[in-house]
Amino acid sequence: MNLPETLTIVAAHLDDAPALLAMQTLAFEPEARASQTREIPPLQETVDGIREHIRTATVLKAMDGDRLLGSIRGIVADGTCLIRLLVVAPDAQGRGLGATLLKAIEDAHPRVDRFELTTNMVMVGNVRFYLRHGYEVVEQVQFAPTIRLAFMRKVPMRPAGAGAT
Repeated sequence: MNLPETLTIVAAHLDDAPALLAMQTLAFEPEARASQTREIPPLQETVDGIREHIRTATVLKAMDGDRLLGSIRGIVADGTCLIRLLVVAPDAQGRGLGATLLKAIEDAHPRVDRFELTTNMVMVGNVRFYLRHGYEVVEQVQFAPTIRLAFMRKVPMRPAGAGAT
């Protein structure tokens, strides 16, 4: 399967927050089942929390016409872009959309020193996905009996002499 020809990646707006929450709730259900708990951050979030990210961070959404297919958030502080959430609608997974969104958030922050994220290792494909895109595991933590987190980092490659400013 390929990405839709009409796919666009654009900034999210405050009124997108309910749809973003509904999509991430569906998309993270398999992780909740695998973790045997709904106490995972994407399922604890609120519409107001998402609106706050839209106001203060980079929140991108993937659209196919009027249909929301995915989103990603990046919070920049002290030279680091923390990738807070990458989510793809369940029926749009496996078509390269996650990789497209990841590249879009990286392209939106060309001057950061590094990108960091945390992913739940119970979802075995998560770490492999980020490794394929240049991230490395820098730490693993047993967060809860059924949740092992991988802290991952990527240092962007830059042409010689093109340091962060």
